[in-house]
Amino acid sequence: MNRGILTSALYYGIGLSAACICYLTFGHGYAHAPGLHHFIILLTFGGGFLWAIGAAFKYFLGTRTNGLKGIILTNFIMSLGFVGFIAFLIDDAAKNNEFEHHEITITESGDTTTMHHGGSIVYYKVKDSVLLDFIDSAMIDWSNVKRIRK
Repeated sequence: MNRGILTSALYYGIGLSAACICYLTFGHGYAHAPGLHHFIILLTFGGGFLWAIGAAFKYFLGTRTNGLKGIILTNFIMSLGFVGFIAFLIDDAAKNNEFEHHEITITESGDTTTMHHGGSIVYYKVKDSVLLDFIDSAMIDWSNVKRIRK
């Protein structure tokens, strides 16, 4: 079993080291797309998952060795850890979203137009003169706009 664990640990060590070296060499040039190191990590964990499935078939349908048991155990733990880490990142990104969803209220009374976002005035206009305009800095989600005419 130790030999299977060490073989799998060596596989992941080489894959993650290659991703680290790739990142240190090439960096992450374009922030809106995954870098080469991301693809290496994905291939490492995808290959490990396929290796675990192949080893499980071989173990349950053929020879039952301790080495195969260690490979299966290590690869499934690494695959579950990878999926858990990605789920944590997605959940954390959803919690730390930079856009706060507040209701936007636009009130028009005569010649005066007022826009409130999250309880604060972000736009104030009287006749043709805009006296206050913080719309760009408020990062407004326009799907929640509610108009009130008085």
